[in-house]
Formats: sequence, C-alpha cells, structure tokens
Amino acid sequence: MHRKNGFSAIEIVIAVAVVVILAIIAVPKFADVLRKSEEGATKAGLGALRTAVAMYYGDHEGSYPGADVVKELTADGKYIKEIPYARCPPYHGKSSVVITGNFDENKDSGKWAYKTDDSEDGTGKVKGQIWILCTHKDSKGNVWSEL
Repeated sequence: MHRKNGFSAIEIVIAVAVVVILAIIAVPKFADVLRKSEEGATKAGLGALRTAVAMYYGDHEGSYPGADVVKELTADGKYIKEIPYARCPPYHGKSSVVITGNFDENKDSGKWAYKTDDSEDGTGKVKGQIWILCTHKDSKGNVWSEL
C-alpha cells in the first residue's frame, strides 16, 4: 500500500470542525471573563475613589472635596494619582469623567457621579458620596448606580 505524505481532505475537514466547535464553546466564555474583569476593575476603582474621598475628609477636618473634586483628589497624588475608568460593559465605554451635578440628565452615562452638597436632587445620595451613573445591572444582577 502506497501512503502519501500530508493530510487527506477528510482529515483537514475534521480538524477544522474540531477547531470551530472549540471556538463556539470558548468565545462566549472568554467574552464573559472579559466583562467580569472590567466590572471588577470598575468596582475596585469605585472603592479607591471612596477611600480617597474619606482620606481627604479626614485630612481637611470634616470637609469633603468640592465641585473641583478631580483636582482636589489628584493634585499632588496624595489621595489618588488619577481618576480610574468607570466601565459598565457592555452598556457604556470607559470614562474617567466625574459629574458633580445634573445627575438626572446623566443618569445612564456610565460616568462617575459625586455629590457636593446635601440638596435634594432625587438621587438619594448625600454630600461626599461617589457612585456610577448607570441604570443597568452588572453580571451579578446589581444595578451599577446602587453599588
């Protein structure tokens, strides 16, 4: 029996079919892992911002940062080096913008929100709170703006 070097057409088709099946199984799992890692980064960023605001509060004898919160927290890198990105995949792109007013107009923007005073504005937040302006849910079913 004479054997040729190389692969037959059937062997190539089977190999391609196996690769396609593995890709069909792996791609959704990979996308889910990416989404969860971005969610984790956003939640870590939220924690870092809240810690920075708390440290500022302690250093300034009970005063929270004002409307220029980004400059006050990042000025010398003492509280936080830079504002982290908020990512609410797959609903919004990444953003490091901090909104300090007009929360209702920006309620689903995927940006950071920071409350500079105790005025009633429908958010239910108080002065010094920072949160994410997103009405969607994360992969665990939590609404982003309620974290």
